Amino acid sequence: MRKRDGSGTIYLRGGIWWVKIQVKGRSVYESSKSTKLADATKLRDKLIAKRHRGELSGGAPDTVTIGELLDDVLKSDIADSTRYVWRAVVEKNVRPYFGTLKAVRLTTDKMDAYREKRKAEGRTDATVNRELSIMRTAYNNARKRTPPKVNVVPYFPMIEETTVRQGYLADEEYARLLDELPQYLKAIFVCGYITGMRKSELAKIQWPQVEFDAGLITLEKYATKGKKPRTVPILDGDMSTLLQATWEERQANWPQSPWVFSLEGVPLKDFRTSWKNACARAGVPEFQFHDMRRTAVRNMRRAGVPQVIRMAISGHKTDSMERRYSIVDSEDLSIAKDLMEHRMKSATATAAKKAKGRNK
Repeated sequence: MRKRDGSGTIYLRGGIWWVKIQVKGRSVYESSKSTKLADATKLRDKLIAKRHRGELSGGAPDTVTIGELLDDVLKSDIADSTRYVWRAVVEKNVRPYFGTLKAVRLTTDKMDAYREKRKAEGRTDATVNRELSIMRTAYNNARKRTPPKVNVVPYFPMIEETTVRQGYLADEEYARLLDELPQYLKAIFVCGYITGMRKSELAKIQWPQVEFDAGLITLEKYATKGKKPRTVPILDGDMSTLLQATWEERQANWPQSPWVFSLEGVPLKDFRTSWKNACARAGVPEFQFHDMRRTAVRNMRRAGVPQVIRMAISGHKTDSMERRYSIVDSEDLSIAKDLMEHRMKSATATAAKKAKGRNK
């Protein structure tokens, strides 16, 4: 039985009334989930009202592909650095496998098959988790749209990650790696090693943020992962010396460049090959730049820097620490600076003595 009145069609399907209306030449179907014609009529009127308000674009969710959801998530409100990484992951791995699949057809078995494929290629469960999490975000965004592009977000199977890195850099390894790095990477290496700043945070620092007289570097909130500004100390020794040398080189050769860490005035972005080669020559082939965050925190802890100040400098956060502490003032930073400089001087002297003993 069908009922038409020019504005849409109401019809029975297995005892349940359904509604079909036309939107821009495309059919929109929706179940009233009722055996009563009156309920279907109300639903038809509701859909027509949505059409007049422009809330229906036409077509059913089962026409949307995962590729379309991926396009949307890459255009969403995410940090540019995140967008850069996600796009690379999506275009190289996720889209070729899932892109043409209808969004409603995604199953756990399909995602499990993707995981097995990626692991056969030598990738870890952690890597696959990150790739699937991009799709999960795409689905969640699509469900919130007006009108929704998907009605249901499927279950995304995530495997517990057991390959957490434990890399640290010992004091003598620090000295060897500093010697092996090309000159343009020495300053960013030392700053990361001492303060635990992320590579993405270091790459965005400009010279107005560096105060040599005060001995401080200020990170703007737009440049930090937590979107909160913070201040880190400039320690006497390698950190101060290399930053001063970098400033003088900039003034002499590319004074218009605002970037603290650059290659001939061009901001540093990808230096993985140079880093990897230097680490190999220094005898720490598995050490990664991000490992310096845990190294910095460990060194600050050994130097006696209180936990709340360590977290404020490195940018680490936990709920418990966030509840108990809210600010770190200039006196705290001064204490941290003194403690950290004392540790660095002691470590440098010890490493020099060991090197001298080996050369005899």
